[in-house]
Amino acid sequence: MRIGLNLLYLIPGIVGGTETYAAGLLYGLAQIDQRDEFVVFVNRESATWPIPEAPNFSRVVCPVRATIRSRRYLFEQLRLPRLLAKYKIDVVHSLGYVGSLHSPCPCVVTIPDLNYITLKHTMPAKRRIILKFFSMQAARRADHVITISNFSKKEIRRGIQLNPGKITVVHLGPMRNGNTNFSGNWEYINRRYDIQKPYVVAFGGGALHKNILRLIQAFALVKDEFPHFLVLIGRIPSDVNLSAESIGREVLDRVITTGYVPEGHILPLLGHADLFVLPSLYEGFGLPVLEAQQAGVAVACSTAGSLPEVGGDGALYFDPTSVENIAQTIRHCLADVELRSRLILKGQENLNRFSWDKAARETLSVYQNVFRTKT
Repeated sequence: MRIGLNLLYLIPGIVGGTETYAAGLLYGLAQIDQRDEFVVFVNRESATWPIPEAPNFSRVVCPVRATIRSRRYLFEQLRLPRLLAKYKIDVVHSLGYVGSLHSPCPCVVTIPDLNYITLKHTMPAKRRIILKFFSMQAARRADHVITISNFSKKEIRRGIQLNPGKITVVHLGPMRNGNTNFSGNWEYINRRYDIQKPYVVAFGGGALHKNILRLIQAFALVKDEFPHFLVLIGRIPSDVNLSAESIGREVLDRVITTGYVPEGHILPLLGHADLFVLPSLYEGFGLPVLEAQQAGVAVACSTAGSLPEVGGDGALYFDPTSVENIAQTIRHCLADVELRSRLILKGQENLNRFSWDKAARETLSVYQNVFRTKT
């Protein structure tokens, strides 16, 4: 087969989990499949974004920018189908919610979640309406839909009203560059981000549903009982005001924010913590859980969305809407070294359920089934 991979949505360093998904899936496909040809359609922002250096992978840079969303949608609907025909694509897979509604070949679309419905209050109305229209139409017109968790499959069945036989769940894998030997560069990372041990770690992220404000409020309730700092990796959501007037000087002095962190620094920052906390109110998959388990850190995790499905027995769960419950769970983990050791062990066992090779094999099976059905 000649398989087209539509990455026109991808803005490196901005789109978050869907970039990790694309990188991991392409890596997995290159590992398991040297027979089929893969043509990767990217935008101008992704002209140098790394794709596998394999002879059966090639890149087509399209003359459109994803940052101008309206033009990208227009290109995807009007010009991408012509490119698919030009390059004789047998099956096209659109990895980021939206694909061409009129394709010259069988098409697969990945709908990771229904955030534009569930989290509609966090998204500008115009963007939400356009994304909802194109995503729902792409899902209904596609030959098959891939999603990333059983939780998301239920959401899609209910929200888009698709036949469950048209949806395949393909779980993601942990970080593909997962080197768990942290000692070599820790001194540099420690200086760069001014990390003070011991610490609890979490991801910030720009989205409001990451629930960072409640995490900080919960940390404030336990800070006097333990010597730990709270390290927030990445951006801080717009609803969090990290000022002494807002959260108090004593709390502010114990919170460390890193700003942007390159991929190679994430596992060390996770691995040197005593506890990783994921307080999200909604997750279609929850890849940070696997990253923390890969880094060998105990995980305390929200019960929201797909997180229990992904974290398995390798996490201690809490109600993300309750500051008291978050604080109680953090307190329990920090006070009990043996509990943390058990969670780390269970987390390592849980990782065996996930890999990018497995994700690639399951995805390739979807391509093959769609291709056979249409030929």
